[in-house]
Amino acid sequence: MNKLIIAACAAMVGSLAACGGSSSSSSVTLPSEKSILNIPNVTDSIDIALNSSCSSVKGARLNTSVSPVPVACQVNSWLAGSTQLCQGRHIYRDFVYDDNNDNYPVGQENTADLVNLQLWTQDDRLYVRGELNTLFTPNSTTLAIAIDTDNDLTTGGGDWCDINISSSGWEVLQTFRQGDIGSNIIEGSIPLPAGESWRVQAVTAQENGTVMNVAYRSTDFNDSQSATLKDEYHAEIKVADLVTGITVKAAAIEPGLRSRVYTSDYTLPPGEGLGAIAGRGDGANVPLAAQVFVNLGKYQPYALYFPDSGTAPYPLQMVFHGSGFIHGSQIDQPGMQQAFGEQFGRLLVSPLARGPDGYGSDISERDLLDVMQDVEENFDIDLERVISSGYSQGGYISFRMAALYPQRFAGFIAWVGFTGDGFNGLPEGQGLSGTAGAVGNIRDFVGNLRSIPGSMIYAAEDQLVQVTSAQNMRQAFDATDNIYKWYMHPIAEHLTFILLDQWDKEADDSAYFQREASPVRVTFRHDPAIASPKYGITHNQAYWISSIKNREVGVDHLAQVYGDIDLINYACGGDLAIGDDANDAGPWPLPWVSFERNETGRMNVPVDNLLEGTLKNISALTIDVNQTCNKGKLLRYSITTDGPATMNFSDGRSIILSSAGVYSGSI
Repeated sequence: MNKLIIAACAAMVGSLAACGGSSSSSSVTLPSEKSILNIPNVTDSIDIALNSSCSSVKGARLNTSVSPVPVACQVNSWLAGSTQLCQGRHIYRDFVYDDNNDNYPVGQENTADLVNLQLWTQDDRLYVRGELNTLFTPNSTTLAIAIDTDNDLTTGGGDWCDINISSSGWEVLQTFRQGDIGSNIIEGSIPLPAGESWRVQAVTAQENGTVMNVAYRSTDFNDSQSATLKDEYHAEIKVADLVTGITVKAAAIEPGLRSRVYTSDYTLPPGEGLGAIAGRGDGANVPLAAQVFVNLGKYQPYALYFPDSGTAPYPLQMVFHGSGFIHGSQIDQPGMQQAFGEQFGRLLVSPLARGPDGYGSDISERDLLDVMQDVEENFDIDLERVISSGYSQGGYISFRMAALYPQRFAGFIAWVGFTGDGFNGLPEGQGLSGTAGAVGNIRDFVGNLRSIPGSMIYAAEDQLVQVTSAQNMRQAFDATDNIYKWYMHPIAEHLTFILLDQWDKEADDSAYFQREASPVRVTFRHDPAIASPKYGITHNQAYWISSIKNREVGVDHLAQVYGDIDLINYACGGDLAIGDDANDAGPWPLPWVSFERNETGRMNVPVDNLLEGTLKNISALTIDVNQTCNKGKLLRYSITTDGPATMNFSDGRSIILSSAGVYSGSI
């Protein structure tokens, strides 16, 4: 097969030069990595013919098949900008979506976004492998590497020839100009350079030489990818480490703002690159606020602020970004880092979630859940102190995540949080923004937050989340027994709080948030129309209740056909919060007034073998007997239902409610 590929390439251009280092636009499609995963770590290759450019080394080769990576060196997530040695393989793992996307030709966006760079030795050759986030055509992207073989900046160096960049000290420069569009990998080799210790730099560029991505950076700011390569953007490599196959793990995370990348199981067509895929939240009234997924590939980033204070296990605060913003937009602020990160020793985590307008549903929601899982798997997290928070669109997501996954969160904070429908609080037809990109009017789900206290911060001059909507959210909370604080700032507008970067009062509110893992009373509203089974998302669990099914289901998320559960389990005993309504006022960071329901005590619930409550539009559910202390015990029940339902128990028992009515008995 490889002989046929080489022959075809030669027939097209008359020489092998076009397959390696010439300026010809002819190309050859290389086989996908998927087809060669079981072959040894030896690849077929073709020589890259020397040309007039200095970016060719005599004996350089382009691999015509992509070599497999040792299993021990494969990872599903990483700290962006980190390096490690794995079995003699030097691996730099980059940021994603950090390339200069404004400078691409139409249709080639994101095609020079470096994901990782790997260097290793074999048979007296140095192998170079660059994985890209996107590669639509084999020859759209160039991988260039420069090696300072004597590790001396005063010798060598200069322009990288037809790559529009320069740097100091290098003696060896090589470009690889063709990749495998199946795996998005460019791979080749050169004779092992001289020297015992190298100073290595690398970039990816467009076919015309425009540099798009620079390796070995500690930040993902585009301005560092300039025409003159900064000296600090390099790696120092001991050749003996490569030759002897040494393994050295990546350095431990240092305090500060960091970026991590995780590998998603899901992509959007065409499976890589950037786009504008419309979601279900169509925002018909204001199309600019519609739900759109932009980042289409499997590699997805999130921002992480790691505090200098605190000890493991770390509290975790999810910070969901606003519409038009990206991951890190809020946790990049020193005030937020101090108020929430350093003061409480919390990890602050902000997912990109497929772009600036994902609205936390469908594939965006999948990213939120996967990021939480990645954080919990890679850091020692205190699962009793996980907070849902966010700004504007992120405030909506903060409500949404806490209400749909109440068993996971200790509290919530929502700044100018969109309720899910701009009509809330207004007569129908007078709203400004309708549903925007929201999937689910989360104002209707505040009862799910019975055991999750939180703070809401609103602005009277807000031109986006208007004061009528904010007041309607307060009224929704006021109609429950929830513990909450609702702040209104008369002279603030939508961006005031993020611009002031002062968060003291809501930070103080969150100081004692603690998850209630198995509450005595569970109130939960279920709407399968806002779930997304395609992405493994079903909102059918709350604490000790699971497998919830509704009798009637709406045709879509706008139908608002809800199922409601309100059950009290006495078998474990325990207590319930006692709340008192109050008002307050203060000056910081701008004058505010508040409506509050503060916890003033706990009402004791004595142990009794009793389950009671109501079901509305619920056809089935399952109760965990271990969490409810009902295992092996006789259980009395008193249940009111508006229609037929089956209450299953995890030990095999069940209560059959054949029609609407009140049912009492024991099992």
